[in-house]
Amino acid sequence: MDIRTLIFATGGIQLLPDEDKIPWNEPAFSQRMLDNHLSQEHDWASRRLTVIEQQVGWIAHQLPADARILDLGCGPGFYTRLLAERGYRCTGVDFSPASIEWARQQAATAGLHIDYIQQDVRTYCPATPFDFIMMTFGELNVFSATDALALVNRCAQWLTPGGRLLIEVHTFDEVRRQGMAPASWQRCPQGLFLATPHLLLTENGWDEATQTSSTRFWAIEENGHTTRFGSQMTAWHDDEYASLLGNAGLTLLSRPDSSEWPVSETFEGKLFVLLAEKSFSSKSPLSTPLKGDIN
Repeated sequence: MDIRTLIFATGGIQLLPDEDKIPWNEPAFSQRMLDNHLSQEHDWASRRLTVIEQQVGWIAHQLPADARILDLGCGPGFYTRLLAERGYRCTGVDFSPASIEWARQQAATAGLHIDYIQQDVRTYCPATPFDFIMMTFGELNVFSATDALALVNRCAQWLTPGGRLLIEVHTFDEVRRQGMAPASWQRCPQGLFLATPHLLLTENGWDEATQTSSTRFWAIEENGHTTRFGSQMTAWHDDEYASLLGNAGLTLLSRPDSSEWPVSETFEGKLFVLLAEKSFSSKSPLSTPLKGDIN
């Protein structure tokens, strides 16, 4: 792709079929992303450890001793490591090879037995059930409505009776805001997308019909070579989140406030957490329509 394509592009954001998700599993990209996860100077990839420690403390109050925990989108294992130190049996799944390798090394150094699996959470299938499953930092929103529906339903199946699912999600307004944000550009001596100096151009789009925001990134190197990346997020209203959980046979228990579940100053009013429980009795899922059922 050359810069002429960018100059004469018209119309709204049209992502290619393989552009709806940033390539977290590409080795070099995942290493650059890991550097951002480990940084304590910002909260963009992982929250600072002081915030995570508070969140882990709240989680521990929801769980019995020796609970089995699954962290979907575990990144470098900050949550699983702290929970394992409290005696919980933890499994972490993530798409990023660099994050999973770093998490394994940290667990080995600390003498902790944590099962880390490098895999797309949409294709993961455990052999044993869990007492607690968690998806933090808006991970659910990066999936299409259909994929999110399928994933939450599978999580419900993986839970033991009385088991709990925690999802930290973006507000509808935040996803829409991202999609409607104006185009921007910045100079990058190096960055997440490329290790070499480049200009990064960003443009966004919002689709009201599908409730999705799309972002396209153009990384332009000194020689004019241009690399294109894209990502997409699905927005859900509060009642749609409740229906998503209810249709999976889960009962919404609470929506902790920021004193119980701090999201960091960066994401205040943009992220919130929901806690749901699987019934002890065997019940059929509800039939309330969801966005994923419309297609």
